[in-house]
Amino acid sequence: MSKKKKVNTKHLFHAVCHLNVIPVRGKPFDEDLMISQMLFGETCIILEKKNKHWYKIQTSICNIIGWVRSIQVMLIEENIYEKYIESSATTLEICHPIFNDEISKSIVIGSSLPQYDGISCHMPDNIYIYNGQAASSGGLELISELIVKIARRYLYAPELQGGRSPFGIDPGALIQNVFKFFNLSVPRFPHEQYMLGEIIDFVEMSCEGDLAFCMDEMGQIHHVGLVIGEKKVMHVHGCVRIDKLDHHGFFNSDLKKYTHKLRIIKRVI
Repeated sequence: MSKKKKVNTKHLFHAVCHLNVIPVRGKPFDEDLMISQMLFGETCIILEKKNKHWYKIQTSICNIIGWVRSIQVMLIEENIYEKYIESSATTLEICHPIFNDEISKSIVIGSSLPQYDGISCHMPDNIYIYNGQAASSGGLELISELIVKIARRYLYAPELQGGRSPFGIDPGALIQNVFKFFNLSVPRFPHEQYMLGEIIDFVEMSCEGDLAFCMDEMGQIHHVGLVIGEKKVMHVHGCVRIDKLDHHGFFNSDLKKYTHKLRIIKRVI
């Protein structure tokens, strides 16, 4: 058996997530707040190293700057990083195995498949087979009905601040994840997403795929939902759910009250 070639990590400043989901924290401590997550196959730039246990990173998908455990990512060379960025499919199955002769992992919807050829993807440690549905690196066809269909795959996912998976997600991540399937880059948080698109003057003029932004008591944007039909919005409140939408805001039929005050609707597609 041949020995594995030892990799010189001194000049490696890029990495890829090789686990299904890992936390990105605000500070290099396990107890610190999770500000986001990386999914399988997603890449990052390493900005700083601390105590050999933590990397300060900037994620390629979200541009989030935070800290990850060094043992939860794999270091890659710049040319490999660029290949992964240029050519990665996006998984469409809620949860599906990816495997080879030695390893099987269950990865979630929205994960990246670097250099995917329709059968297999390339990771630093091996080639993996993925036989589920996936959107190509060019993205799905940008049709409003398809946007809603993809979004519905996240229905009833529990609310989790910083989460980006069907097992825990926050409002901004829901929007960002859905548009990722169409190769559209959307910022991570509602107040950033608010800067996109054109204003829709009336709720009655909104269409599937529009974004409905809500404000807090100070008038600041703090929440977002996806318009999925006439007077309906999908958003994260306790879980991913569908509520009624009107000029007042989001009306929760279960609670029989408005939970979010509408600020504006914008069209980004």
